[in-house]
Order: sequence, then structure tokens, then C-alpha cells
Amino acid sequence: MPILTNMTKHYLFVAVRFLLAFLTLTACEKNDPEGCAPYVAPVPADTYVFPVVPGTPAWATFQTGAEMVAACQVPAATLPRLSTAGLVTTCLNYPLLGNMLASNSLQRGARSVLSSFNGFGELQQRPQAAALLLERYQRMRPACLAGKTQDVELGAYSFTFSYVEMIIAQEEYLAQLTAPQRLALLREAIAKYNEKLPHEADVYGLFGLKTSLFVTARIMLREQYPPFVAAVAANPDLAAFVTDVQLQGGPQTLSLVLEYAKQFN
Repeated sequence: MPILTNMTKHYLFVAVRFLLAFLTLTACEKNDPEGCAPYVAPVPADTYVFPVVPGTPAWATFQTGAEMVAACQVPAATLPRLSTAGLVTTCLNYPLLGNMLASNSLQRGARSVLSSFNGFGELQQRPQAAALLLERYQRMRPACLAGKTQDVELGAYSFTFSYVEMIIAQEEYLAQLTAPQRLALLREAIAKYNEKLPHEADVYGLFGLKTSLFVTARIMLREQYPPFVAAVAANPDLAAFVTDVQLQGGPQTLSLVLEYAKQFN
């Protein structure tokens, strides 16, 4: 049996790496002819820049969560002057946005964050807020992970989807959308779920999958879709999902929600 020299092993390793990179790029290009780069949202000129954020010396002096929340509020005189696009970006840059993950109930965690930051209080009063959130959501691409190799990077990227999904799934934003826009959002959430699915194990997990389908569940309730409303009333696992984004029934709950969403679609 031939023995591979170190040099041969080196060239073989390089060839395999090249082949894998080529196959990855080819697969990505099949899904997106323009390339597969993560969406980077433009930053409006009037986006508020938080003066104190985690990692700064001032932040390290805070002793309580209340101090952190207070430090992150946008000055009252500044809020009304921000464009809606600038306000959307400001809210998505809110340093404590991740606090919504700290609650046993993701929905309650989201409500807590949205009620504690004055940026969201202003945003829900802007008639075009939900439309801009929808537009941003449509441009985000779960399968495009180019340049993100570290667990921390991948985790942060996955949460950018869940944050938008949890915000736009709230009643105040669904109410801003027209029925056709809500249908477009439901279809987009299904598409996001399908794009996340191949990366469930290494990037998104059940957490990322459930926030996509939470959007569809909230839309179906908003539209009072009879089969889904009846199913929620009869199935405690579905009720727990639409109320608290909990998977008491495990992945089967997601499959059930997806089936109703496809029928509604």
C-alpha cells in the first residue's frame, strides 16, 4: 500500500479544502446568483449613537439593571426628531435588546424590553415602523454565513433574526400592516424557517426555528384563522407556544404550527 509523503498529504489537504470551498460557494450561488453575503442594513445618518454601552468603563460602574436601562434611554428631545428609519435602527441597536432572552417566557421577555426602552415607545407610534421592519426582514438571509466561523459570531447572527421576529410579531406592529402585508410577512417567516432548518444544529437551534414560526402563529391569530384558533383552544401545547413561545410539545409543536401556516398561506 503506497505511503503518502508529508508533501503529498499537504497538497491533498489543500485540494480537499479548495473543493469544499468551491462546493459551498456553488451551493450558495444556486440560492443567490448575486453572491451569498450576510445582509448589512444601511445605517441612517440620524441613528442615535448610545454613549454608554457594554464594554465601556462607564458601563462597568453600574451596579443594577435599572442603572443600565436608564443610561440607554434616548433623550426625550431627540426621539421625535429621529426619522422612522433611524429609529428602527436605533431600536435594533439597543444595548439591552438581548434581555428579552433572560425571561422564562420569551414573549414576556420581549414585552419587558419593549416597554422599558423609550425608543420602542416612540417606534410603535410611527405608522411606517412595521413596514420598515418587514422590508428589513425580507432582506435578511439566514443561509448566508460567509465570514462567520466562531460560535460567538454565529450566535450573534442568529439572534439578529430572532430579535426582529419577536418585535414584528407583537400586536402593535402587526396592526400597522395591511392584510396583504401580513400575508407577505407570514410567507417570509416560513421562508426564513426553511432557510434556517439546514443550519439548525450548528447555528439556529430550535430557538431560531421557533421565533420564525411564532411570527406565523401570531399572524394566524390576528387574522382569526378558524382552524388554527380552534387548534389553539383545544391543544395546550399550541396555547403555550402562542402565549409564551414555549415548546411544551417539543419539535412536534413547530411541525403543527408550520402545517397550519402553509394551509393559511
